[in-house]
Amino acid sequence: MFWNTHRIAEILHLAAPSSFTEIPHITTDTRTIKPGSMFVAIKGDTMDGHDFIQAAVEKGATAIVSEKYFDVPKNVAFFQVSSTLNAIRELAHAYRLSFSIPFIGVVGSVGKTTTKELISSLLKGKYERVLKTEGSQNGYLGIPLTMLSLSPNDQIAVIEIGIDDIGAMEQHLALVEPTHIIVTALGPEHLHQLKTVEIAVAEELKAFDYAAPRGKKLAINLADPYVNTWFSKNSSELQLKNFMTYEKADSNFLKNFPSPLPGAHHEHNLLAAVTMGKLLGLTTEEMQNGLKTFKTAFGRTEIHQLPNQITVVADYYNSNPTSLVAALQLLKSTNKNIAVLGDMLELGTEEESFHREIAKEIIKLKINELYLFGTRMKWLKDELVKNHYSNVKHFESHEKLTEELKKHLSPNDQILIKGSRGMKMEKVFNLLQTHS
Repeated sequence: MFWNTHRIAEILHLAAPSSFTEIPHITTDTRTIKPGSMFVAIKGDTMDGHDFIQAAVEKGATAIVSEKYFDVPKNVAFFQVSSTLNAIRELAHAYRLSFSIPFIGVVGSVGKTTTKELISSLLKGKYERVLKTEGSQNGYLGIPLTMLSLSPNDQIAVIEIGIDDIGAMEQHLALVEPTHIIVTALGPEHLHQLKTVEIAVAEELKAFDYAAPRGKKLAINLADPYVNTWFSKNSSELQLKNFMTYEKADSNFLKNFPSPLPGAHHEHNLLAAVTMGKLLGLTTEEMQNGLKTFKTAFGRTEIHQLPNQITVVADYYNSNPTSLVAALQLLKSTNKNIAVLGDMLELGTEEESFHREIAKEIIKLKINELYLFGTRMKWLKDELVKNHYSNVKHFESHEKLTEELKKHLSPNDQILIKGSRGMKMEKVFNLLQTHS
């Protein structure tokens, strides 16, 4: 067993407790505590783990990591630290170093989660045990929790790495120490903290800056202008064995690897995943077999059929200008197409222009009807009206939006539902299902 109270004290630079106790499990959630678990009290946005220390002890935790003093029973080891978030990251890094398996870091502004899922499915054609990031747990807490979920039986790991602040990438790379890195595509993201697209791009490309001098393996997307520029500047310093480039999914590729998701952007994500598979030495047959196991992540281009052959593209886990344009392109059809859009969040001081610019794509793609939700989407409506696009309505609630939408549905309609996570656009889909 890797974990014990003395090893934990050593990693956290604390005095070892008087008794030696093995720890089978580390958690931040009292609902998952097993007898002997160590509970790490994390203060979150809505709840403070310190409020659940007593519950953790009562459920059988034999060790506690806390920022505040707590009077625990004598048989429970207590570790007081200045930051429990930093502590769990230190523990996760120490655990990662006990593994010699490949660790694939999936980085980028858009397409990370789908590419991660595609890579993971391809790997299943060769490996029985593949660890992957669940959902989009790609930040300061999600990454260490993923690392701590590693099993000694895991043969390879696919870790999604997301950033929302300057300097985050270096910290995540230092924890994960990936052996392979892919940067999916770059563009506007988290600009409330990253400020400009240029800063966001530079922060993402730190993944390649980290990997190149260390001889890590790189999958390089030449179709992305920012990545292409990085490659042009740095290609002479890369060893051929350490990288593969990819650019466009042609007909021959799609014949061998038919995309399980609609849209050119997902064909490109699949090309990215296959390129990583090749870097890892997988055969075409292994990747084809693995691809059969693919399942899309929650809210990531889920395709649903409602009565009357109405198709819903549920792509509501996240939204930014790049991913929204790609999703709108899925609606090209001879049938009526409808876009249900919620605000794009975290776009910083330029958020109004980003929302207004989407009007050009909507008019260009000839989207038939538009239903909008959120204060920022009023900018999009205003821009559309200025450009004589009349089939647009704005709503103050999911319920009113769905009620109006249902009145105008016809057989064979196609509906896209998309918005940033905070807009909870899945409520529209749930209401459609309930009353369809």
